[in-house]
Amino acid sequence: MNESTFLSHALDAAAEVAAAKDAAAEDAAAEAATLAAEADAAADVATLLDCLLGAVERALAPRVCGVHVPAGEGRNLPVVALRGLADDALGDAGRLAEAATRWRAAHPEAFATPLAGEDGRDSLPALLAAAGCHSLISAPFEAREGPPGLAFVGLSDAHPGEQGVELLNLFARIGGLALGRLQTAERVEQQRRQSDAIYRVSLALTATLDLEHLLSLIVRLATDTAPRATNGVLHLLDERTGELHPRALSFVGEVRPDAPGRSQMRQGHGVAGVALERGQVINVPDVARDARFVRVGDVRPFASMLVAPLLLGERRIGTLSIDSPQTDAFTEADEHLLLTLATLAAAAIENARLVGDLQQSLADLKRTQEQLIQSEKLSAIGQLIAGVAHELNNPLTAIMGYAQLLQSDEELDEVVTRDLTKIHAQAQRAARIVQNLLTFARQQHFRREYLDMNDVIARTVELRAYQLRVSNVQVHQQLAAEPLGVLADTSQMQQVLLNLINNAHDAIKSCKAEGNITIASRLIDGMVQVRVSDDGPGLDAETRKHLFEPFYTTKEVGKGTGLGLSICFGIVSQHEGRIRAEGESGEGATFVIELPLASETEHHGRRAKTPQARTPRGRSVLLVEDDEEVASPLQRFLVEDGHHVALARDGQAALERIADLRRAGAPPDLVISDIKMPGLDGPALYEHLCQQGEGRPGRILFITGDTLSPDTAQFLERSGAPCLAKPFTVEELRRAIAGAFEAPDGVQAAPPAQG
Repeated sequence: MNESTFLSHALDAAAEVAAAKDAAAEDAAAEAATLAAEADAAADVATLLDCLLGAVERALAPRVCGVHVPAGEGRNLPVVALRGLADDALGDAGRLAEAATRWRAAHPEAFATPLAGEDGRDSLPALLAAAGCHSLISAPFEAREGPPGLAFVGLSDAHPGEQGVELLNLFARIGGLALGRLQTAERVEQQRRQSDAIYRVSLALTATLDLEHLLSLIVRLATDTAPRATNGVLHLLDERTGELHPRALSFVGEVRPDAPGRSQMRQGHGVAGVALERGQVINVPDVARDARFVRVGDVRPFASMLVAPLLLGERRIGTLSIDSPQTDAFTEADEHLLLTLATLAAAAIENARLVGDLQQSLADLKRTQEQLIQSEKLSAIGQLIAGVAHELNNPLTAIMGYAQLLQSDEELDEVVTRDLTKIHAQAQRAARIVQNLLTFARQQHFRREYLDMNDVIARTVELRAYQLRVSNVQVHQQLAAEPLGVLADTSQMQQVLLNLINNAHDAIKSCKAEGNITIASRLIDGMVQVRVSDDGPGLDAETRKHLFEPFYTTKEVGKGTGLGLSICFGIVSQHEGRIRAEGESGEGATFVIELPLASETEHHGRRAKTPQARTPRGRSVLLVEDDEEVASPLQRFLVEDGHHVALARDGQAALERIADLRRAGAPPDLVISDIKMPGLDGPALYEHLCQQGEGRPGRILFITGDTLSPDTAQFLERSGAPCLAKPFTVEELRRAIAGAFEAPDGVQAAPPAQG
């Protein structure tokens, strides 16, 4: 109600009094007008009641005057205002409020009565009589909202006049109108504050993903918006233990997300625990009278509390609580506000969980993409190595072949013979390097076989020997004298060792110009132990803690994927072994691999060799090879071994030559064929021979430098045909030929053991 409307109602009421009485009532009307102006300017209930009692004192000169405003919506405690007595003269406020309520029920209209011999110690007349009053005037004090109250005066005169009754009734009506205005303004302000709080939380939900900030904001707004709240706490439920732990508090600057707190509350225990279990708001007017309340310490005493559960559907998350040092502090409007804020808090927590899940999914996707890219890179490297190896194997075969042919000449000078031996040895070294590259790049299913770790170490070091040497990094091998057999996948073991050697090299070069890598092997407690040590910068405790985690790297951006050691960890674990890092910062690093020692049964079972085959002579051999530099020394070897050799450049020429030999009655005893050839290649030649021989192709031996190709591997596995990998020595060729002739005609022998 605005000022003009309120004053209009008050002046109309005063005019009624002035019109009904003589000129003496004009003073009362003027007092009423003054009260109306003062009441309209009052900013709160206390000021209003002070103005009302001041007007009563000036107009009626009572011994005692008072106003009782009962509890109602927006006000949990009754208000009792008194003039003319000390605060405790009429006993406690509760007794007076109850007496006024009973009197108002019995006398709903304005009423006056003398006081004499009043019965009932707690009745309003008895309380006033005890205070020295001889008469009582009362009038209803009614606002637009809430239950009616009572205005009363105790007079020294035993015979109150009718004018006093009407005047008190007028003042009470003016006060009631003013109280209604204050109630409306307070309700509007409360709604504004609640709307502002909800708006600010909603805005924060869309503007930030900082859960700690959001929860602290919700607690602070709950405390600031509820008029009588002084503190607030948000608890989260530990679903594993059922305990409630504080996550945000208005009276503490910061609470860690994992803070256990001192609360003894848990779901179903304590006011907050019961509110969470029931999924309902609980308003406790007086915690001292509520058996569910559990007080923790005396640091923050309070008298009443309000708790709302944080719910997401049927899922219980936690609670939001506010408290006050006053009893009966919280209203139904406060309950609605707290429940709304608790719902927003639950939404914030769920959003944070969803965002966390999304971020984790994106991180997983990024890791998967990086792994895929790395895998594609490795696949491309493998294909490149396969192509390069195939191109190198043919010239290496020719170099080794010509060197051995020349070495067989007994008339050569000793110096030339020594040089040829060096040429042959270096060609064999190059062949081993190519073979190691092929082994490392080969993509195949995990396959365990008996390996001597000393041999794997030696072959892996040979792959990096040149690069390490030109980088001024010396490699020292301290290998056990006895074989150290394990059951492992050759390429995977090489991958692990190569990664550790590369890491050691990078570590050394990051801090100095030259250094040392030591690789040692030994048998300890039934485990084959390999130690790869360097004298680089070493590892601090934090680095050792994360070394084997995917994508963890200490290298600069672009110089490492962070996958190497995690892959090593996976490979060693797959082999039922262990890998760990040792060394402190500034003392170099050592990586230790431990693998189970292979048993004697596994050792001998995998190393059994076929009996030495007898080398045949004087046989008819068809050599199918498109590279003339390879075919020429092979043909000379075979001729020197006493064979009759025919030559074909591809599969089609071979079929034609076989047909010619068969018509002449001298079909070849053995076909030695390359696999990769222009035109009709080795597999196609094999299929034609099978068709001609009704499924029996005759004796055939394949030679190839393309053992890495999946097509080649599948063909050899499907056909069962023996194959000799390029480059090879004369002795290896003789053993392969002997193995082919040892097999029954048309039945293919297994590939001979490479010596």
